[in-house]
Amino acid sequence: MTSPGPTKEVSDWFAAFANFTYDPGSGLKSNFERLATQRGWGWKLRRKRWTVCQTNCFAALYGGVAEESKLEKWQDLCREVQIADSPKSITDCKKALGRRDVLVNLVNLIDHRSIGVAVIRFKNYRAFQAYTIDGCIYPRELAKEEGFIKALLRKL
Repeated sequence: MTSPGPTKEVSDWFAAFANFTYDPGSGLKSNFERLATQRGWGWKLRRKRWTVCQTNCFAALYGGVAEESKLEKWQDLCREVQIADSPKSITDCKKALGRRDVLVNLVNLIDHRSIGVAVIRFKNYRAFQAYTIDGCIYPRELAKEEGFIKALLRKL
């Protein structure tokens, strides 16, 4: 399992934007909001780039398609979201991650791996929804493309 802490994967996405200084002590959303404000992005462009930012950073930290076939990567994710007994197969990992009581936010998971914040596993749907609705939403239509994300996504 990748140990949480400052990492290059997230800062690499921001490095593509000249004259923007990535703050390694701030979370993904905070850095993105500063970038969007600096660039003067309108609502539509901001939303589009936020999706790209989340997708790229999540894939860089958790692995993309190639990693989805590795049981140990699924088990690492299960442990990170505080599933006590690591399932013994990818199918069982997906089922465990998809349980209704496994409520975690993708942006929080990115921040966990990139800056070492604690993973928040919400005790109830209302708390999860309140946290997530505040700009930490991942588009459902893209969830089908990424196995790890699809397993964790919840309907708001």
